[in-house]
Amino acid sequence: MYRNIAIALVASLVVAALPCAASTFLARTPEELVGESSAVVTGTVVSVDSFWDENHMIIVSEIVVEVERSVVGDAPPYVTLRIAGGTVDDFTMVAHGFPTFQEGERALIFLTPDLRIADRFQVAGYQQGHYRVVTNRLGEEIAVPTVDAGANLVSVGQESRQAPRAQRLVDFERTLRDAARQQQRFSLTQ
Repeated sequence: MYRNIAIALVASLVVAALPCAASTFLARTPEELVGESSAVVTGTVVSVDSFWDENHMIIVSEIVVEVERSVVGDAPPYVTLRIAGGTVDDFTMVAHGFPTFQEGERALIFLTPDLRIADRFQVAGYQQGHYRVVTNRLGEEIAVPTVDAGANLVSVGQESRQAPRAQRLVDFERTLRDAARQQQRFSLTQ
């Protein structure tokens, strides 16, 4: 009996020691994200509005993005994203692995329709489908991945995956258009 209690105590200590802030997501390459997306766009975030869901259980955010160009596929001039997380009054909900947006930021986003809400989109691949667009000191636009340390990316089988990396926006967009051509899924809008 004492042995069973000791085993249960050790097991509970091991479980308590495990990190609880991380979320686990399947690692996706940009080419895979193209195949899972209805469109890939670059644009500017014009608004971020956070509120409680209809059951007052979680905080969600709606983000409106003015589309500058569709890199792959077709998108309306403005897209509205709905994601988990945000701040309402004194309450903040952080959803590790989910993208976060700030008004005024420029971004490259892999879009997929939100099947629960008409005229809304989600970010394909969670944070993996969100890149901030910044300008370096040479004046080049750079696509910077937003995957944080709280998002645990796992691969299937023996595959090894490179971590997403920052790269020139023009080169990244070319890679995405090439992937779409190879997949023969989209009409491309240069």
